[in-house]
Amino acid sequence: MSDTVVLLAGANGDVGAAIARAVLLAGGKVAAAVTRDWQVAKVREQLLEGGVDPAALLVGLVAPRDAEAAAGFVKGATDALGPISHVAGASFEQRSGKAGREPAGDLDDLLEINLHTNATLARAALPAMRRRKSGTLVFAKQPARGDACSTTCMASFAAMGAFADALRPDVQAASVRIETVAADCEPAEWLSLLQVSAGAS
Repeated sequence: MSDTVVLLAGANGDVGAAIARAVLLAGGKVAAAVTRDWQVAKVREQLLEGGVDPAALLVGLVAPRDAEAAAGFVKGATDALGPISHVAGASFEQRSGKAGREPAGDLDDLLEINLHTNATLARAALPAMRRRKSGTLVFAKQPARGDACSTTCMASFAAMGAFADALRPDVQAASVRIETVAADCEPAEWLSLLQVSAGAS
C-alpha cells in the first residue's frame, strides 16, 4: 500500500490513532493534522512506536477553520509523502445527554471538532483529487445510538453528515467517493472504507 496516503484529522483520539497505526503498519503513509501545538510531538511519538518508518508519517498543526494552513499542510504532505489518496475525518467528540437537562456541550465547540476540523482538511485535499479523478473521503456521522448523545452533539454530527451529503454529488463526476460511518462504530469500519486491512492494526 505504498501508494496509500491518508490525510487524517483526529489522530490524537482513539479512533484516529487506530486508523493511523493500521495504515502505517500496512505500508501506507499518514499526514496527521492536529489542532494544538503540544499534540504534534505527542502524536508523532505515539504513532512511531513499533518500528514504523518515520518517513511515512507527517504530523502538523492546522486550526479547525484555517483554510490557508490546511492548504499548506496538504501541499507539504504531498511533497513529502506523495499525492493524498484518502481523507479520514476522524476528528469528533461525543457528549452524553441526560433527560430533563439542558443539552451538554457548547454547540460552537462541537461544530469546531465534529465539522470544521474535518471539512477544512477535506476542502484542501479535494482540488488535487478532482484533477486526478480519484480519491476517497470518509467522515463520522451521527452515532448509531443517537439517544446517548446530547442534542447539541447530535446537531454537530448532523452538520457533518449534511456536508458529506452535499459534497457527494458534487464530486461524483471526478470519481471521488464520499463515505460516512457512525461515530460509535469500530475502527475496522473506517479501515474497510479506506481499503486497509483491519488485521494490520
